[in-house]
Amino acid sequence: MALDAGEQELLNQVIAYYHETLLASPEALVYLDRRGIASRELIERHRLGFANRTLGLRLPAGQVKAGAEIRGRLQKIGVLRQSGHEHFNGCLVVPVFDAAGNVTEVYGRKITEGVNPPLHLYLPGPHRGVWNEPALQASPEIILCEALIDAMTFWCAGYRNVTAAYGAEGFTDDLLAAMQRHDTRRVLIAFDRDDAGERGAEKVSDKLIAAGIECFRLQFPKGMDANEYARKVTPASRSLGI
Repeated sequence: MALDAGEQELLNQVIAYYHETLLASPEALVYLDRRGIASRELIERHRLGFANRTLGLRLPAGQVKAGAEIRGRLQKIGVLRQSGHEHFNGCLVVPVFDAAGNVTEVYGRKITEGVNPPLHLYLPGPHRGVWNEPALQASPEIILCEALIDAMTFWCAGYRNVTAAYGAEGFTDDLLAAMQRHDTRRVLIAFDRDDAGERGAEKVSDKLIAAGIECFRLQFPKGMDANEYARKVTPASRSLGI
């Protein structure tokens, strides 16, 4: 969904607020630590956030014209639902930025106990943008993960030449275009080692090979993803390197 300038600025401000909330949230920081991605550098560089139902308290009241207008815009963007509740309530929030520093996509991973599923949420509409796109500019070899948690796992282990699809079936035209734009030569597909991951990796490899990009499949133990493997076979910097 294309945003006008005011909506874009509003989305950027929400992500900045969620970032501040995470830094003051023991619950969110404990979750990151449990997943092995509690790096302060990661949190700051990629502006990770946490949605804990306090955003509405920072907005003008809905009965006030300004408040109604802002809430209406946030509903259009997808940050608020039509009910007025926060879409990402109870989620670790991972934004995706463009080259100008504007938010193009938001991923939410539910971490709060008792919050209704699904566990994985995004803004409505097609996925836009590439997480950690500067890595594609810096390196001709890119690690492509199935999920952002996995990509952040590689990043924290010292492998900064990493990005992520939006799930096993979420390799986008934006991702392929960015790889072509930055002249990516080789992609290491680090999708989950399950049936969905295998199918997704095969589809991605077909697209990459057709685009003239060499690719290889990273083989985790059966049933594992990058984050689980890195937490079980430590240190992650060595195990992921191997």
